[in-house]
Amino acid sequence: MSDTHLPALLGDRPAEDSWRLLHRAVDLGLDFTSGALRDGLVLRHATVSELIDRFAGPLPQDGGSDGQLLEDLAEIARWSISQADPRYLAFPDTGDSIAALAADIVASFLNQNLIAFDRSAPAASVIEAQLITWLREIVGYPVTPLADYRGLASLGGMWTSGGNMSNHIAIAAALAHTYPEIRTTGLRALPEQPLILLAGGVEHFSYLAAAQALGLGSDGLLWADATADFTSDPDSVARLLASPPPGKRIFMVVGVAGNCRTTGIDDLQALAELSGQHNVWFHVDACHGGSLLFSEKLKVQLAGIEHADSVALDPHKGLFVSYPSSYVLFRDPAALGRFARYPDRADAPDCLDLGLITPFYGSRGFESLKLWALMKHQGTSGIGRLVEDRQATFQAMVDLLERTGCFRMLGTSDFYRCAFVFFPTPVAEVLDQATLPAARHAAVRDLISCYTAAFADRLYRAGTVVFDLFALQDLADRIGLGIGAKYQVMGMCVGHPHIPDHVEHGIEQDITEAARDLTGRMLDDLQALLASADPAAGTSGPDVTGPAGW
Repeated sequence: MSDTHLPALLGDRPAEDSWRLLHRAVDLGLDFTSGALRDGLVLRHATVSELIDRFAGPLPQDGGSDGQLLEDLAEIARWSISQADPRYLAFPDTGDSIAALAADIVASFLNQNLIAFDRSAPAASVIEAQLITWLREIVGYPVTPLADYRGLASLGGMWTSGGNMSNHIAIAAALAHTYPEIRTTGLRALPEQPLILLAGGVEHFSYLAAAQALGLGSDGLLWADATADFTSDPDSVARLLASPPPGKRIFMVVGVAGNCRTTGIDDLQALAELSGQHNVWFHVDACHGGSLLFSEKLKVQLAGIEHADSVALDPHKGLFVSYPSSYVLFRDPAALGRFARYPDRADAPDCLDLGLITPFYGSRGFESLKLWALMKHQGTSGIGRLVEDRQATFQAMVDLLERTGCFRMLGTSDFYRCAFVFFPTPVAEVLDQATLPAARHAAVRDLISCYTAAFADRLYRAGTVVFDLFALQDLADRIGLGIGAKYQVMGMCVGHPHIPDHVEHGIEQDITEAARDLTGRMLDDLQALLASADPAAGTSGPDVTGPAGW
């Protein structure tokens, strides 16, 4: 049979042709992860307009061959970024668990729809329910064994497409718990304005997004203080709980188990106690920190999470599972059961239609098979070892950054992620010796931000080392220019349990080479700034973009 215009559907073509095509597709994926399709780089950098020019085309009228399809897919891979490359240090989302990848392939073939058990996803529904009970046990929640399943109202958790959606659903559940009438009468019938209490500077963007989408409005967020280590300040939370603004009611306190900038972990036990004293829903955003729960050694950092009313977890962050993989869990399973589209079915032990309790979703795929497969393949002990090894590797990479003498850390990091600015020792020494009036602080901050962005951008465009870039206050005043204003900072996030010695050496070489080229220019600009008669003279850095900087 000719390779041109083969039948489109699996059942309409010879099995050997399908086998050949799909095996070549797997080979293509392996060539991408190995670097063969990326010229050995983390990415081949291109701008938005350059990639539009490369991929834009007319609406296809005539089909092509299997070979052309594979070449098109390979071209997309050539211009994609590899988060599984050990030199990718922006996020922990490696997605390279062999068990999860195998499960992802199988799930595509199974094509199950988790909206319902009958006629849609019989085995898949049971597997997802089993996974949710496992996750509840890991968090420390009460668990009803799957063998004793009593209906959807006893399940107490669900898959979502990401931490953004998990946090949305937790907020909606907290609202429904505090104001049961809201389901019928809506927000306008409430006698007070509901508020979410969270610390500024350590929060995820999803809370503002949820407040706006769920009708609370941006004024529905009440901001507590953050500590110098980028965690929620329990004393500030206590003051606000004791004296909320007139006409308003705090219905949720957010604790952060690994913020998205420095992975600082809140004192969850203290926040849980405060929330309990004031009868307020306590939500823990553990999208980053959730991986620590798999380690007997490291999970003590999340002590108190078992007292949270809801928890958000993101296995695609730090658990080696590809996108999308997120879960929201509830200490009281009935909190999620209240969202059942057909409440009379929520307590039926013969009903496992997960679509009944999935706010914002209807049809969805069998994404939960990936994490289930990883847990079956490695067990909690195997995953725990990977998480502990990653922590050791992260510390080694922090040591690498510090021994270069090129950076200044902002805050401390509890695990796998740190934030820092480009601040080489010669620049720091000049500033230490200078008598710098407060009027010059903003200009020097702009200079540091500009060169931090330039350093990160140089490595990114070269495709050799990828750091994150976002905005952050220096809450501990590590630089000495005040805590109020934000800097553009780099973030290093280690997603790998191991980075080979030769790769680590290459990263250090690329960093020191870029620093050598930029340090002289930065010194010249700093000397000119200090000599200028204009106190406002300085360099404005470019706008920060990206998931942590939006």
